[in-house]
Amino acid sequence: MSTPMPMHLPTPLSTLTIRPMTSADLDSVLLLESASFSEPWTKELYAHELNDNRLSEYRVVVAADAHPAEPPNVIAQGGWMLFGEEAHILTIAVQPEFRGQGIGRWLMLALMEETRQAGCSAVALEVRPSNETALSLYESLGFRLIGRRKRYYPDKEDALVLLLDGLDDPLLWEPFQRDLDRLSVRLAGKADFGDKEV
Repeated sequence: MSTPMPMHLPTPLSTLTIRPMTSADLDSVLLLESASFSEPWTKELYAHELNDNRLSEYRVVVAADAHPAEPPNVIAQGGWMLFGEEAHILTIAVQPEFRGQGIGRWLMLALMEETRQAGCSAVALEVRPSNETALSLYESLGFRLIGRRKRYYPDKEDALVLLLDGLDDPLLWEPFQRDLDRLSVRLAGKADFGDKEV
């Protein structure tokens, strides 16, 4: 197994940015996958998603002041796929040493904002019943349980299917936008994404 790359971010965190995932990020993304999932995605799968799947979008969180000549240290990653008027969150993860600082929530809200701008009125995802941290995040964002997929994961654990609908309702989105703006100020040093890099 590869040794994880050291994270060279001071405390408090450097200014962060959310940007599109590229092939140059994949080695760092795979280290994050291995630290986060018992059945991590392969480099080939990510390459296919980035190069061939026109319905999917993937983002990474990195230090905004990272030197372009250095290999990227991916702090968090996430992706979604478009299914008509519904988006499906395919993956989201934060490096263990950076969890509990709002980065996962910030990235999740940014992905939700992207799906909304793409015309989606609902977002769905699967999560392990044993993943209490993720469940807590999704529940705090208003996701509700709509089903259960038996023996869904490779280790045969079930998956809970969660849904958040009404993203096209400005009244429902308004508190999410305030939360996204607040986290963007704290983590990215800006009030909003404007035309954004995400």
